[in-house]
Amino acid sequence: MSIIKRLETRLSLISSSMELIEKSTEVISSIIQESISNNGKIMFCGNGGSAAESQHMAAEYCATLNHKNFRSGIAALSLTVDTSFITAWSNDFGYLEVFSRQIETLGNEGDTLICYSTSGTSKNIIQAAIKAKSLGIKVVLFTGENKDIEIRDYCDYIFHAPSLNTAFIQEMHTILGHEVCLNVEDNWTTKEL
Repeated sequence: MSIIKRLETRLSLISSSMELIEKSTEVISSIIQESISNNGKIMFCGNGGSAAESQHMAAEYCATLNHKNFRSGIAALSLTVDTSFITAWSNDFGYLEVFSRQIETLGNEGDTLICYSTSGTSKNIIQAAIKAKSLGIKVVLFTGENKDIEIRDYCDYIFHAPSLNTAFIQEMHTILGHEVCLNVEDNWTTKEL
């Protein structure tokens, strides 16, 4: 596929998903706003590029996405960044519970967990969602178009990027993640006044 064809595919994907992105922004923003209004935090997890997205989005909440709309920080952390914990746990116990162990230790009822899995089948992400639900933590999944996934039973909301292409899925996750963060910031700043 040529560069132009890939760009046209991206444009088409975004154009055909605008209502889905708008609806998802509203629902996910509401879940996050409920958490942070009650002194909860947002936790993020994912593998590979999704781990990077977890770090990216946690930073947007702790810092600010819109520098012209300065606001107080929002408690957010990525479960993908503590290399000492990740390597110790994975070496001693395996990678399956690398996120669920952190949720068990750091999570509280009323928090929100944002999971990224382009396939929707990552075993450690499923374990994270199961642990979060058992602790009264809301779970939001960002994934691809595959809807026949075990994790769906443990999620409060699922965003299915309408693609099977990993790059396109991840790009849709970033677009939606930014829209959610901007929406939360707008409401958070208004509430602070």
